[in-house]
Amino acid sequence: MKKIIFILSLMFIYVFAFADALQDWADFETQLRKGNIASAEAEFYAKKLTKNLVDYTEDKNIIEDMTWAFPIKGYSRKDIADIKKFYKALVEAASETKFFEGDQFLGQKYIHIEVSTKNASAPADVVAANNGIVIYAKRGALNSVSGNCVWLFNPAQNFYIYYGYLRDVDVKVGDIVKTGDKIGNIRPTKKGYSLKFTVLTYGDDNFGLYPYLDDML
Repeated sequence: MKKIIFILSLMFIYVFAFADALQDWADFETQLRKGNIASAEAEFYAKKLTKNLVDYTEDKNIIEDMTWAFPIKGYSRKDIADIKKFYKALVEAASETKFFEGDQFLGQKYIHIEVSTKNASAPADVVAANNGIVIYAKRGALNSVSGNCVWLFNPAQNFYIYYGYLRDVDVKVGDIVKTGDKIGNIRPTKKGYSLKFTVLTYGDDNFGLYPYLDDML
């Protein structure tokens, strides 16, 4: 019943052009995480909602920063554990992984950024890899799927930037962030730091992974 009501609500939005694009996306994400929408349906609605987000951000001057920031402050791509293996996995996933995995809007399911460092004892800041607007921010969910998380949207190239397994979240829906701005933080592990990080792009009516590493410091 909840699923039917949610779908009817989305149809109402599209037909009557009533939109709070950010709230619509947040509601969509919430329903996905509850398992109320199947993957095929989710992809259809995500395409519609992407168009709403583009319209919503048209006058907000959110452009692509051609130089991407490494998402864990104080480190760079050179600090990624086994960088060759990571890069290979990223390229392979770009051609094989779909935007949706099961009923979850989680994108890049198997790739985490692992930074190797000794004696890490304090949380590390997580920063915006590029300019964007916060379209989803989940707090108080450390024990749920992907824990605390954030989605940014950049309309310049229809980029979706995802951060998962955050300890703390320092942004809220509607915030406009610039490259390098703090998003939240992550806990240290025995080996260093681990961040679930994904960049997705929408074009030609398809979602896909963006191989961000070549553009990242």
